[in-house]
Amino acid sequence: MIGTARKQGPEHTLSRRLALAFAAVAAITMLLAAGILMFVWAGQFDKYVQDQLQETANGASQLLSTSYTQSGGWSLSAFSQLPRYGMLSGLALQVLDAKGGIIYDDSSALNLREHAMLGPPVNATDPQGPVVTAPVVAADEVVGLVRVWSLSPQGLLTDNDLRFRRSSALGLLAAAVFAVFFASLAGLWFAMSLVRPIDRITEAAQALADGDRDARTGIDGEDAISVLGRTFDDMADAIEADREMERRLTADVAHELRTPLQAIQATVEAMQDGVYPADAEHLQIVRDETVRLSRLTAGILELTRLERGNIPMRFEVIDAAGPVRVALDAHRALLDVVGLAVDERIEVGLHIHADRDRLTQAIGNLLSNAARYSSPGGTVTLSVRRDDARALIEIADTGIGIAEEDLEQVFSRFWRADEARDRASGGLGIGLAVVREIIERHGGCVEATRREGGGSVFTIAIPLVLEV
Repeated sequence: MIGTARKQGPEHTLSRRLALAFAAVAAITMLLAAGILMFVWAGQFDKYVQDQLQETANGASQLLSTSYTQSGGWSLSAFSQLPRYGMLSGLALQVLDAKGGIIYDDSSALNLREHAMLGPPVNATDPQGPVVTAPVVAADEVVGLVRVWSLSPQGLLTDNDLRFRRSSALGLLAAAVFAVFFASLAGLWFAMSLVRPIDRITEAAQALADGDRDARTGIDGEDAISVLGRTFDDMADAIEADREMERRLTADVAHELRTPLQAIQATVEAMQDGVYPADAEHLQIVRDETVRLSRLTAGILELTRLERGNIPMRFEVIDAAGPVRVALDAHRALLDVVGLAVDERIEVGLHIHADRDRLTQAIGNLLSNAARYSSPGGTVTLSVRRDDARALIEIADTGIGIAEEDLEQVFSRFWRADEARDRASGGLGIGLAVVREIIERHGGCVEATRREGGGSVFTIAIPLVLEV
């Protein structure tokens, strides 16, 4: 569970910023949409209006053409129908004769007779704004011209067009307001869903900093924030595991150091009190325990340096059989003294990238371990073989073996299969931990299994160098 944590910085700042960001995006989107729409509207709608004006002019022209043909000239009855094309539609309409004189103009006249200037025509003046025209044709001859334009100050747009434009603008404005409002709500909701797990991670981190070792986020999911939360929990678990390992190491070291120190103290006090004579025998006991202490501290130091990567490795491409034979030759006398036979099954030509000395040390530790836990008359089988893209080095013995429940902790510090026998034989309980660290530095792995018929099998796997 997450412990009490101190809040850092203003609350919900990120939520507000995300909500404002969503609102700003919505507003910019609506502005862009409105701008694009108005641009398209200005082109397409103006074209539509002009087409409508052209249809009006064509309709008036057709009416006048028919009347002119039937009457043999201009007639007042034909002009009386023109207001529905002009003023009644919010448009100005002029009719010019073949010479360009105005014979009809409803842009300023107040009655029909003033519209139809049936007296001498006057010169036409150009109206303000764009004008559409249509010829009046009778007997395949152009006898006049119809001119139509908008009375609105907006050019071709009529009052109805202007009302439509205003309605469209108001509609866009309303849509923009609603879009910004709902985008703000969506941004706030998204921000809260994003901020909550971040707050949990922050609280857990603060709780860990305050000493709550059990603080975890407890976040589950597949999104990026959830992965971050799980990673944080894994990191906290790893830190706690390291702390637990340090505590165990401290306890183990204290336990290991206590035994030889107690032996030295008891022997020295007994000689001081006259219980033991200060002879070579009892001084040898003190010396042996001192040597044991020296070996123990040196082993712990080496293991610690290996774990921290402080021991440099001199990697080179070597034949895996080389370190195996060197380690075997170095321990052959020990194996002979113990009375163990050696069965060699070593394949040559398997090249690996390794530190020759450190690999020899790891194999030597396993051979020493096999000699320590095997009874006279047993056999140690040493093999080197290929397994796909790996070189396998196996050391099998016929010793006391390892219990099934102990296989997972066999490479832990200070672990012993037989406490009494290991102390008697001088084992420190860190040799296998050193082996694991060396092999892992080589990019390989080591495992222990039970051997059929009794005994143990330690297998080292190191990647092969396929091209030499």
